[in-house]
Amino acid sequence: MIQSNSLPFYIPNFAILYLPKVVLPVAVGILDAIYNKIAVSLNEWENHRTQRDYENWLVLKLILFKFVNHFLALFYIAFYLVDFDKLRDTLAALLITKQILGNFGEVLGPTVTSFIKVYLLKRRATTSTSTENRKLSQIEAESEKPAYENTFDDYLEMFIQLGYIILFSAAYPIAAFWALLNNVLEIRVDGFKLVNGIQRPFIKRVENIGFWEDAFEVLSVISIIVNCALIGIRGQVGRWFPNSTSGQQILFVIGMEHIFLTMKFVISRSIPDIPAWVEVARMKERYNRFQTLKGVESFARTARITGKLRKRADEARERLSNTQLANSDSHLKEE
Repeated sequence: MIQSNSLPFYIPNFAILYLPKVVLPVAVGILDAIYNKIAVSLNEWENHRTQRDYENWLVLKLILFKFVNHFLALFYIAFYLVDFDKLRDTLAALLITKQILGNFGEVLGPTVTSFIKVYLLKRRATTSTSTENRKLSQIEAESEKPAYENTFDDYLEMFIQLGYIILFSAAYPIAAFWALLNNVLEIRVDGFKLVNGIQRPFIKRVENIGFWEDAFEVLSVISIIVNCALIGIRGQVGRWFPNSTSGQQILFVIGMEHIFLTMKFVISRSIPDIPAWVEVARMKERYNRFQTLKGVESFARTARITGKLRKRADEARERLSNTQLANSDSHLKEE
């Protein structure tokens, strides 16, 4: 530990106390950008056969890189240094700083860039047409804005936030409160970004969220194991059962972990993936579609029958006219 009297005169005490808490989130953000490029390069080099395989393997690489980058320091503090005060301070610094920088980056980055590009385009259009204050159309304005590429960044943000909340909740339970405040604010931030900062995204219908569901499931299992281990390391089991031995405490932690894992799997299996009202609405839509197709088929069948009858009537009429014509010719010959 650095003593205050051993520091140079030009380094104040508050710099030693608070500077690492600010430098660490900034360094994590810089490494995030580097890891993103590495993950994309590796995925391009693998040359997957289908787009689905490409996306799934890219998600896996991003999750592994992000997990190590964001949570390795916390695991080191929790299980190697076993300093829970430092773990709480580091977790708070990472969570709060990331949320603040993330919200500002989502608003200022695309919005400022789009504003500058639209302004320059409007200025060029005004100069070329020699008119004052020419108003750009929505298509012209959106053409200068960055495109909304995919949902990877949004899912990664939720994955990292959920990790900060549940992985070390035994050491910093109030993290869920800060995440709630951030999510309430981020709803408006993302809405503002989608409306003003980027091009209008295209709708892409998908069956589910894909590999991300498995990632969140694995994260929840890891969080149960980590929190039970933190409870055992902090000695809470010994305070609950003063007369227990170390082996009994370890067995208690393992049993508690298995109970929580069983509860987790039971709850996840008991709650349906599709709500009942959504399933009823889908069945109604399927029934209406079936009835519509059935009506179309009956109409086509009726049309085919009507067409056949009309064709037969035309043939009978033609035969009748031919017979009448032949009879009239025979009468003329007899006369």
